[in-house]
Amino acid sequence: MKKIIVLLLIVVSGINVLGQNYVGTHKLEIKKQMSENHKDYYFAKEVFGGKNSFIKYEDFDGYRTLLFVLDDNGFCKYSQLMCDYSFLKQTIDSLNKNYEYKKELTWHDYQTGKFNFVIQIKKEEWYFSVITKKLEK
Repeated sequence: MKKIIVLLLIVVSGINVLGQNYVGTHKLEIKKQMSENHKDYYFAKEVFGGKNSFIKYEDFDGYRTLLFVLDDNGFCKYSQLMCDYSFLKQTIDSLNKNYEYKKELTWHDYQTGKFNFVIQIKKEEWYFSVITKKLEK
């Protein structure tokens, strides 16, 4: 019974991260928000400078990894949540509930009445990723 409760808490907390979009947010604010609002994730590392700058968070059970990919000024270009396949159905259900489904595991996030972000699931061999990025015009 305890395992079921823990699994439900993990699923709900993973969906909560999907609902919060950090694209365009500075790395200092991301760190602050993650420490205050997502206690089920811990700060794993930060790589800044060069071609691949990012902040990495992991959940305590090792089923989810969250990357915030940064630009040269420390602002989030896109986020990538990598999850175990056991979270796929709940993730898709949450995305369908909160965003407009388009096609091929792609959703649009409208803020203030206009289309701003695209959310896409990419399936890999051992995990899937939820990528959130600003719409390129």
